Amino acid sequence: MRLAFYTYSYTDRLDMPIEPALEKIAATGYDGIDISGTHGPSADPQSVTPELRTLTRATADRLGLTVEAIITHASLANSLYTDEPLDLKGSVDLAIDTGAPLVVFHMGGPGEDGPPREDMWRRVVDYLKAALDHAAPRNIKLAVDGVWHGWLTDTPAAFLQLHDEVGSDYFGVNFDPCYLALRNYDPVAVAQQWQHRIFHAHLKDHVGTYPEWDHKIPGQGDIDYPRIVRGLQDIGFSEAISIETFVTMDFDEACAVGYTALAPSMGKTT
Repeated sequence: MRLAFYTYSYTDRLDMPIEPALEKIAATGYDGIDISGTHGPSADPQSVTPELRTLTRATADRLGLTVEAIITHASLANSLYTDEPLDLKGSVDLAIDTGAPLVVFHMGGPGEDGPPREDMWRRVVDYLKAALDHAAPRNIKLAVDGVWHGWLTDTPAAFLQLHDEVGSDYFGVNFDPCYLALRNYDPVAVAQQWQHRIFHAHLKDHVGTYPEWDHKIPGQGDIDYPRIVRGLQDIGFSEAISIETFVTMDFDEACAVGYTALAPSMGKTT
């Protein structure tokens, strides 16, 4: 199991230069990084220019960091009813260029006044099958993030149904214990349900309960992360878990506090 840091809030949202950001992440002790599937306000993966792709991969390689995942931002289900659906094929190409094995996307859902759930479900299944026709031969996996109120995948069981209908070993889930806990699911029990379908994990923290909560750096909130790590180890998960923080959180503090909270459970020194 590897410990990574998701750079989006800092290198994209706050325009922090790539090289010093990754140098800090590597010096802290992380094994890898997650990177944004777009750059700036665009939802197009082509907004990550060839120069930025080359710089990110070269810097990660120089520092011994693995690019663990590409994270997209637009909600897939909702985008399928617009003129600009989420470009997962373009995100797969970005993964190839940067050396990432995985693309993570957010699901979305119909909401109260949206299209019929059944129609949206079928569009998503068909779209994912087509995207996987592009991804699987290139050895790139796709993972949905994840379970949330109002989404098509609004329960752990809904994800399992979607997984079965898509029917590909290259399709799985991004495990997010914070959002599971906010929806009153035991993350460890969900990990037992999902097993090998978990391709990646995002670790953020919170205080409070749905619908009123505040995000925190992992280790500063309510989540028992040593228990989460043990639960993932118990199902044989051996991929990356990535610290996810937000623009309101100081970068240096987020790096240090997140690492200190997770490293001992993963057998890493602090």
